[in-house]
Amino acid sequence: MNEPMLSELFVEQYNALLGVAFQLTKDEDDALDMVQDLAEAIARIDQPLHLFQNPMAYFRTCLRNARISELRKAGREVPSEPELIDNNPAKEDVEKTIEFNELIVWLKSEMMDYSPEMQEAFRMYFFDGYSLEEVADKLGVSKNTLSQRFTRIRTRLTDRALKQSLIMLLLLLYILNSR
Repeated sequence: MNEPMLSELFVEQYNALLGVAFQLTKDEDDALDMVQDLAEAIARIDQPLHLFQNPMAYFRTCLRNARISELRKAGREVPSEPELIDNNPAKEDVEKTIEFNELIVWLKSEMMDYSPEMQEAFRMYFFDGYSLEEVADKLGVSKNTLSQRFTRIRTRLTDRALKQSLIMLLLLLYILNSR
């Protein structure tokens, strides 16, 4: 009997992964490129599925890391004049983009008060979809301890978001509760 492979799960979850990539990029072509790059990487390392504790979280982490690398690379490039015109935000719903970007910047600055390990744990749980047990194992703490830390972080973030604006609070609650 053939063992299920990572590539088979990738094919089954293609649409879900494309959705994750689209959330990260907000552009269909970029999302398709990211998922294609992930497919190539999966094909290179294709291994039995039982070797991965949480393969979907692995896929999401790969996509998030690819997006971070992309943004870092773009930050080092100096755009030419036509690229600046093509990236005019007037083509999108500017208000939603601005609010979301403000939330992300605000959230990053708020998370700077925590250790790099706790920041990564927060991202892994709330954005990448790792389970509480997996994140706790990675940190070497109990599930209860991590749950209490996340509860304190959520409480602090919601209190501070409310002081910013109601919209900021609603966006934050949407992100934190979509888990």
